[in-house]
Amino acid sequence: MPTTPKRIIFLTGSLLVEAGDLLWNNARRLLGLRPHGSCVVLTYHSVTSEERPLFARQMDTLLRYAKPVRADIEALPPKGGRYAAVTFDDGMQNIVDNALPELEKRSIPTTLFIITDVLGKLPDWEYFGPKDTGQERVMSEEQLRKLPSAIVEIASHTMTHPVLPQIDREKLAQEVEGSRAKLAKMLGREIKLLSFPYGAFNDDVVDACRKAGYERVFSALPYFAFSEPQEFLTGRMGVYPTDWPIEFRLKVLGAYRWLPFMFDLKRKVLSRLRGQSARELGLKPGEKTA
Repeated sequence: MPTTPKRIIFLTGSLLVEAGDLLWNNARRLLGLRPHGSCVVLTYHSVTSEERPLFARQMDTLLRYAKPVRADIEALPPKGGRYAAVTFDDGMQNIVDNALPELEKRSIPTTLFIITDVLGKLPDWEYFGPKDTGQERVMSEEQLRKLPSAIVEIASHTMTHPVLPQIDREKLAQEVEGSRAKLAKMLGREIKLLSFPYGAFNDDVVDACRKAGYERVFSALPYFAFSEPQEFLTGRMGVYPTDWPIEFRLKVLGAYRWLPFMFDLKRKVLSRLRGQSARELGLKPGEKTA
């Protein structure tokens, strides 16, 4: 990813969060208390052949700072510790070629969130992230069937990768129910998990996923995961093979979890400023100038 002022700000804020975590955990140890357990779910989209060595080093880092767990784990072990789950959205073929071999070497389990109606094709959805994967082919159905079930969990990423809150309820039900049924028939096993395309969701989307029979759904909000038994809505942290080593380490440690609060505060401040500007211009709420 390119170096941007926003990236530097996010890194700086996360360093401060990690410093606070270290102080708090050390204080608990001095009091004879065990630090709370924590888990971060990491999500990738693509690992090219050029990025494979970077990804391999990231997995070595993950093993140094956390214990890998499956994304369908019901709850964290009660004794504390740091945990991490590795997931991939979209089901790109380069994940099969470059990421899975490195995960198998290290016995790291993973979950692949699959878009059922684009298997074997080039992506046809709009990509809003820092890296466009539009020319990376999605794995085929045959490749999907051959994935090693010992370390790979297959889950749903809908049928066509829409922005779920923007479609009507009938289409929403088709996307979440249809993808689950199609994958179950294709693989001969139950599909328990779904991740939201673009991380976009609202209450209607979550309710539709419950009705479809999923046991857990994943957003793109970097909160700690599995903090409650039988947690249904779980956060994830977006990562890239090109993340700086310190950046990746902080993501594994959960230090980026402050970002949703910052984004929410920013929205509230901007909303208040817009309201202030409207009052100064003598406009009614929602009224615009010519």
